[in-house]
Amino acid sequence: MNQITIIGAGAAGIGMGVALKQLGCQAFQILERGEIGESFQNWPVETRFITPSFTSNGFGMPDLNAVSMETSPAYTIGAEHLSGPQFAKYLRLVAKTYDLPISKQTRVVDILPNTNGYTVVTDHETIATKYLIMAVGQYTFPKLTDHPENVIHYSQVHSWQDLSGKMQVIVGGNESGVDAAIHLAQLGHKILMVTKSTGLNAAAADPSIRLAPYTRRRFLDLPKTTADNITLQENISLQSVIQHDRQYHLLFADGRSITIPDKPIVCTGFSSGPLALWPQLFDSDDGDVILSDVDESTVAKNVFVVGPDVRHQDAIFCYIYKFRQRFGVIINEIARREGWNIGNFVAANRANSFFLDDCDTCDVTCDC
Repeated sequence: MNQITIIGAGAAGIGMGVALKQLGCQAFQILERGEIGESFQNWPVETRFITPSFTSNGFGMPDLNAVSMETSPAYTIGAEHLSGPQFAKYLRLVAKTYDLPISKQTRVVDILPNTNGYTVVTDHETIATKYLIMAVGQYTFPKLTDHPENVIHYSQVHSWQDLSGKMQVIVGGNESGVDAAIHLAQLGHKILMVTKSTGLNAAAADPSIRLAPYTRRRFLDLPKTTADNITLQENISLQSVIQHDRQYHLLFADGRSITIPDKPIVCTGFSSGPLALWPQLFDSDDGDVILSDVDESTVAKNVFVVGPDVRHQDAIFCYIYKFRQRFGVIINEIARREGWNIGNFVAANRANSFFLDDCDTCDVTCDC
């Protein structure tokens, strides 16, 4: 019996695997339906991390994009704002360095409860496991309209240079929407960006709400001739996109409509991976998975979630430097249940900002 099965070999799955390996745990494996870091590999060519990487590990401040305390994408890749393929390369090197037990090209077909835990049915084999850790992320599950064939989601773009048509409509005004607008405007497209709200000038200090300084400065520092290509309309909510006579009709909640010759670009985010794949294992609230204080499903014992789906109170753990702080919380809970001696694991992780178990302290405020 495999004691722990991690599903997903992205940032969260690799980070969990490293932590388990460092504790000497051998009875675990990682299942990945594609390749290590595949979602990052599929980012648009021009997309970069909005969180900067810097090798500051020796000062108790691990690289913001590192998935383990002893590694740094900045050191490994030599870049501050990494591309998706660069970060995927970093994850592959981490997996190789720590000799993680990863089964690639292995798709989970079904998960069934059994007497001692769960039976994981894959397209290659059937695995018995006591604990399940879902690390599937969100990028594979874009939020689309009711007629998905009539839109292009941010995640479906290989390169912004591939888009034709001088007029582009972008739905969404946060990180991906603004990033798309910048790239397209720089290529000479005219952009209409429509959004319910934008984090461009949000009052909140939390970078999960306010636009990242990296994105905001790229937007505000555009040359006037380029910036004039972008028109931003707020307080407008898209309801549907219908195709008729080779035109695309965007219908909005307030009754307005726009007709354009090309598919609109939807930058409205992503859905929960665990809920999309295994809704029977989780309770949910308005599209968010409901978790216990130790990130366990509230309806399926020994099923945990790591990655950007994690929420507690008003805390959103959507960036790597946030959700990696919950790896140790899960491991500590499993250790408690199994009677493992993990020594100073919690103290060492907490000292390096890799362990956060009190989400009441997650209110992000700044005096100036």
